[in-house]
Amino acid sequence: MADNHPNQQLFIGGCSRSGTTLLGAMIGAHSDCICSPESHFKIDVMRALAYDAISLEPAALVNLIQRHWRFKIWELDLEPVSTLSDNNASLDQILHWIVAQYARQQGKASAPIWVDHTPENISYAQSLRQIFPHARFIHLVRDGRAVAASILPLDWGPNTIIKAARWWMRMASFGLAVEKTLGPEIVLRVKYEELVLEPEKTMQTISHFLGVDYQPAMLQATGFNPPSYTTRQHKLVGGKPDVSVVNRWEQKLTARQIEIFEHQTRDFLAYLGYPLRYGLRAKAPSFAEVQGQKARELFRGEFLNKFKWLKRSYPLWLSRDFYAQARLTDTNN
Repeated sequence: MADNHPNQQLFIGGCSRSGTTLLGAMIGAHSDCICSPESHFKIDVMRALAYDAISLEPAALVNLIQRHWRFKIWELDLEPVSTLSDNNASLDQILHWIVAQYARQQGKASAPIWVDHTPENISYAQSLRQIFPHARFIHLVRDGRAVAASILPLDWGPNTIIKAARWWMRMASFGLAVEKTLGPEIVLRVKYEELVLEPEKTMQTISHFLGVDYQPAMLQATGFNPPSYTTRQHKLVGGKPDVSVVNRWEQKLTARQIEIFEHQTRDFLAYLGYPLRYGLRAKAPSFAEVQGQKARELFRGEFLNKFKWLKRSYPLWLSRDFYAQARLTDTNN
């Protein structure tokens, strides 16, 4: 391996559509940080190790990663395994070896901090700490109503307000549990709204958390180049935070959707500092609304969205490992 960078890790996580990519792009603009594409594949590799730790030697691990369709999204041709400096390299060393190659591709070969903005990081923090004992985490929180407004039009994730409410609450619960378990020295909570409305103050707090000097370049959010596969859903990445996005959910959701969301999540929004519009006045979805939303989830989730996702993933169809890996991996992104 040509160098030992990066050798530190910052795992950003939270509910999808909470701004993890924006935050990664802002932190990645720091000269000491390299922000990689999302690395969902690492969880599958960790699971493979848990089941078959003896036979999965470094060459087999690298091969497993290379074949994984999620890694193909990185658009990175790996060096031969022989360039690994340690024939007995562990998973953390292999991931650093891969990220170092990505960093060189991006012109940041000396950046010591790997910034990984995969949303599911927050739900596997304990497992990640077993591999990276000194890793730090950011739990990114966003108003669940804004998350719902952002996710509903997409071809992955929840398709109805009822499912979006439960999905957001479940993911936010992972983050709150991690904060409680690992403590403030290891996990920092950042609110999306503060990141957008007070970016300098927020980035100064994050810089202090990382132990690096704050750099104004972080405000430009140019520290991540989205791969072609995710460009469509990351249209806002590469520019300064847009303050108009913060309350856009108020126009994108109907009053009834907002009311149902609040009924489904009870006081959870308030626990995170977001004022409720309806509170105890929020009416439960009627039988007709529940059945209608079930039908919508069935049609869009099981048919229309899967077709759209497969069409979008067409370049990956050429991979002989695509279907096998797709069965193992959550396709929510």
